[in-house]
Amino acid sequence: MRKRLVIAAAVLAGISGLLPLPALASGFVDAVTGFKVDPPQPFVVAPAKTKSYDLAVIVNSLNGKPSLGADDNYLCQVGYKAEPENADFAQEDINLQVEQPEWLDNAAQAMSQTFDIAGKATFVLNGATGIEIIGKSKDPAHGASVFVSMIDTPKGRTTLNCATRPEEMDAAINQFRLIRATITPPGTTAP
Repeated sequence: MRKRLVIAAAVLAGISGLLPLPALASGFVDAVTGFKVDPPQPFVVAPAKTKSYDLAVIVNSLNGKPSLGADDNYLCQVGYKAEPENADFAQEDINLQVEQPEWLDNAAQAMSQTFDIAGKATFVLNGATGIEIIGKSKDPAHGASVFVSMIDTPKGRTTLNCATRPEEMDAAINQFRLIRATITPPGTTAP
């Protein structure tokens, strides 16, 4: 009950102009690139700044489920980085490369320096084949498991990074996949 009162007081303070409310929306679209993230309820999106990506958003849950990873301030980040060298390839050629077992194995191997790999697979999103890797931090102090998806297109790479508490990952995987299903990477068209 106290938590509800604190949240209600914060919302009222924001509405009255005493505190700024974060810019939350149900979806995000970049008109220039076509990069889009439109997750289902209870998830919301906010633009983010990062040196790693040309465009980025964070995704949080309005109901707090799944929980954030330890010391995290967002549930997921979706980023897009233009890769001009990809422009020489058709999506079908990129898909054939990503579907090779070595592609997924190499990505999992790179992550295995920091995470124990709990799962890896390929998936298709809007005609683009991507990779999915699930890992549990090797550092118990970090206290998070991660769900990472990468999709390459002729325009560049779109990456979804989500983290939650290790004991919640199994239940969270399908929610992370639902968020991923609402991403439109530049160079693809949502059905």
